[in-house]
Amino acid sequence: MEKITIIVMFLGGLIFFSHLLNKLFDKTKIPNVLILITIGIIVGFFIDNKMYFGEVGRVFTTITLIIILFESGVGLKLQELKSSILSATLVTIINFIFSAGIVVGITMWLANFDFTTALFLGSILGGTSSAVVIPMVRQLNMGHKAGTVLLLESAFTDVLCLVVGLAVLESMKAGDIEATTILGDMAKSFLLAILLGLFCGFAWSLLLNWIRGIKNSMFTTLALVFIVYGGAELLGLNGGIAALSFGIVLGNSEYFDKMKLWKRIFRIETAKLNDNEKNFFSEIVFVLQTYFFVYIGIVIEFGTPMIYLISTMIVCLVILARIPTMRLMVRKDCTPDDKLLMSVMMPKGLVPAILASIPLQEGLPYGQEIAEIGYAVVLTSIIMCSLLIIILGKKKNHKETEDIATVLPIENQTGNDNTEQTTAETIHEPDNN
Repeated sequence: MEKITIIVMFLGGLIFFSHLLNKLFDKTKIPNVLILITIGIIVGFFIDNKMYFGEVGRVFTTITLIIILFESGVGLKLQELKSSILSATLVTIINFIFSAGIVVGITMWLANFDFTTALFLGSILGGTSSAVVIPMVRQLNMGHKAGTVLLLESAFTDVLCLVVGLAVLESMKAGDIEATTILGDMAKSFLLAILLGLFCGFAWSLLLNWIRGIKNSMFTTLALVFIVYGGAELLGLNGGIAALSFGIVLGNSEYFDKMKLWKRIFRIETAKLNDNEKNFFSEIVFVLQTYFFVYIGIVIEFGTPMIYLISTMIVCLVILARIPTMRLMVRKDCTPDDKLLMSVMMPKGLVPAILASIPLQEGLPYGQEIAEIGYAVVLTSIIMCSLLIIILGKKKNHKETEDIATVLPIENQTGNDNTEQTTAETIHEPDNN
C-alpha cells in the first residue's frame, strides 16, 4: 500500500514539476524532455520488473501518440499546410534516405551486420519521433513554417519507419527484399489513412453541434479519434496519419462552409472545435507527454560503451546530413536560426524503441545487437538534440540582445535629433503677436 501511495504522490508531483520546467525553459533553454527522461532513468533503477511495465506502457505510449498527433492537427491551419506540404515531403524523403543510409553504413562497418539487417535498423531509425518533436517545437520560439515542416516530417517518417521497417523485417525472415512490395505498402498505408481521417473528420464536424447537446460529451471527440486510429490499424493503414488528418479537418472545418459545392451537397453547417474543447485537449497532451518522457527514461536499456560509440557517430552524422537539406529544401518564410534548429531536431522515440525489440523476440540473427543499438540511438538522439537546443537557444537570445542594443542607441539618437530640431524651430519661430 505504501508503494502505491508513493507512486500516486510521485505522479502528482511530476505535473507540478513539469509546470516549473516550462517556466525555467524561458531562462535556461533546457527542454522538459531532457530532465524528464533523466528522472525516468533514475526511477528505472528502482523498478524490479521493467518487462511488465514495458508491456503495459505500450498501451499508454500509443494513446499518447494518438492524442498528440490529433491535437497537433487541430492546431494546423490550411494556409500553413499549403505553404509547407511540399517542403515537408521533400525534407521527409531526403532526410529518411540519408539517415537510413548512414545507419546502414556504420552498422555494416562497426557492427559487422549483413545488408538486410543493417537496412532494417536504418529503416526504423531513419525518421523523427512525433511524440518528442512536437512538444519541443512548442517550447521553442520558431516560425509557423518551420514548426509545421517539423511536425509533418515527424508524422510522415512514422509511416516510413513502420512500413519500411516491417517490410524489411519480413525480408529478413524470407531472405529476400522486394522493393515493389515496400513501395506499394507505403502508398496504401499513407494515402488511404489520410482519406479515412478526412472522411471521419467531415462526418464528425457535421454531427458535432448535435453531440454537444449530450451531457458530459467533451471526451467523445477523443473517443472517436481512438476508434479512427484503431480502425486504420486493423485495415493495415497508419493510424497516426489518420488521427492527424482527422484533427486537421476539425481544426479547419469553417473553410468548408465557404465552399459553394459543399453547401449544395450538405444542408447542415459544419462545426469547429471551440476554445474550451481545444484547451481541454491541450491539458490532456501536457499531462500525457510529461508521463511519456519519464516512461521513456524508465524502459530504456543501456548497452556497452561500443554500442554508445556507434550511436553517437550515427546521431552526429545524421545532424550534419540534415543541415544542407534544411537550407536547400526550406527556403521561404524560414530564418537561418530556424533552419539550424530544424537541422538538430532529429530525436528518435516510440517507433524504433518498439520495432528494435522484435528481431530479438523472434530469435533472428543479431537480435540482441539490433535492440541495444536501437535503444542507444533513441537515448543519444534525444540527449544530443536537447543539448544542442540549449546551445542554439542561448546563442539566439544573445544575438537578439545584441540587435536590440544596436537599435536602441540609434532610436535614442534619432529621438534626440528630433528634440533638438523641434527646440530650434521653437526658438526661431517668429512671434505673431
